Amino acid sequence: MQKYDKIYARDESYFGHTSKQFTTLFSNFDFDSGTILDLGAGQGRDAIFLARRGYNVIAVDSSRVGLDQLQERVDAENLTIEVVHADALGYTPPQELDAIVADRFFHELPNNARIKILQRVLRHLRIGGYMLIADEKSVLPNLRDTLKKEKFEFLRDKNDILFTYKP
Repeated sequence: MQKYDKIYARDESYFGHTSKQFTTLFSNFDFDSGTILDLGAGQGRDAIFLARRGYNVIAVDSSRVGLDQLQERVDAENLTIEVVHADALGYTPPQELDAIVADRFFHELPNNARIKILQRVLRHLRIGGYMLIADEKSVLPNLRDTLKKEKFEFLRDKNDILFTYKP
């Protein structure tokens, strides 16, 4: 994404660190290792946080600059992160996932693409897996409805965060 290539080129830590509210939710995972998809990973703040805790992470983003910065950190720290340069509109996870993270991702997409992408990645989430969405309030209603139709259990639904479980 050209917009973010320019932003990331100016600031290698544009979005800062993973939020306290976001990191607190990870303590609710009932698995100590596994594979987590980070959609819209950007410079990798969430991917790095997860990899440091022992998870295998697939970090997907369309910004080459952000992913190059992430790859430098992956190499420097020897983290278990697969960095994938791809447009989420056409991306399909290569394996079953234990969790999916979308931190401030969906609002960047066209309205008609949000549900399609969510439904596609949810097909790759294992039973007992988690979906964590942190985003703008304006995009959450349709995402919430989709998760409800898919029979996800809601562990948290407030403060711009949907944290769900696939029974």
